[in-house]
Amino acid sequence: MNWNDMKVFLAITSAGSLKKAANQLGMHHTSVARRIKVFEQDLGVKLFDHLPGGYALTPAGESLFQSAQQIHQAFNEIEADLVGKDLRLEGDICLTIPHGFALHLLMPDLQDFMVLYPDVNLKIDMNYHFTDLANREADVAIRLVGNPEDSLAGRRACKMHWAAYASKDYLSSHDPINEPEKCHWLGWGKAKNHLNWPQKDQFPDIPVKGNLYSDVLQLAAIQKNAGIASLPCFIGDNTQGVQRVTEADTVPGEWIWILSHKDMATNARVRVLIDFLFQALKNKAKIIEGKGDYG
Repeated sequence: MNWNDMKVFLAITSAGSLKKAANQLGMHHTSVARRIKVFEQDLGVKLFDHLPGGYALTPAGESLFQSAQQIHQAFNEIEADLVGKDLRLEGDICLTIPHGFALHLLMPDLQDFMVLYPDVNLKIDMNYHFTDLANREADVAIRLVGNPEDSLAGRRACKMHWAAYASKDYLSSHDPINEPEKCHWLGWGKAKNHLNWPQKDQFPDIPVKGNLYSDVLQLAAIQKNAGIASLPCFIGDNTQGVQRVTEADTVPGEWIWILSHKDMATNARVRVLIDFLFQALKNKAKIIEGKGDYG
């Protein structure tokens, strides 16, 4: 039994379709289809039923999946143990980070890190999802959380602060205080959560329109006079042509954590990157809390 074929099997099971599995594996979907067909022939069993909604495991596939998960976990633990003991300040390291932090706060520091540690190959993955650190999808993550999972370790820097922002042009022709019905908030995430924003509570009569799930996207929208947005203070306070809405207070959010899986805690690259990012965030605490700027 070829472990590479098992990886293809697990990818299809996870993704539910050939194309999605192919994207995960960095392969063409026809190659994935061919590999799984040969795998089924070698095993002498049918692993998937091809349904209109995607690929579904057969009973034989379900049985194999249970075993494959255990093998996959064992491989991950072996790899994490070996990599976690790596004491060299050289080699690859992947940092997953929200878009706003990368583009509007930490890019100068990340550049400094690459200069200070030229033998460390830093990969930056911008996303808002909690990347699976246990499966080595990333080595270090900057995330907004209250209490990290027990399997994670890291350092807590400071609290993110938010406020209501709009372009100066938008506020010159819209009055959120006296004519709230003529303004609107840009939605973010699930609609049921919109009215729970502390910032929204300050302006309860302003309707919510749209759904732009990204601080960078929200910023681009308000720069085009699209409405009012709830933004991290380090973005809103330091973007030309954008200002806080009159009488809008800053609101504390979640803590900013720099995290890794506990198995990676002794890895030299991970430890150095976490400490470096922690200090960079602490140095920018006033900007993050809406009490200072880059000027």
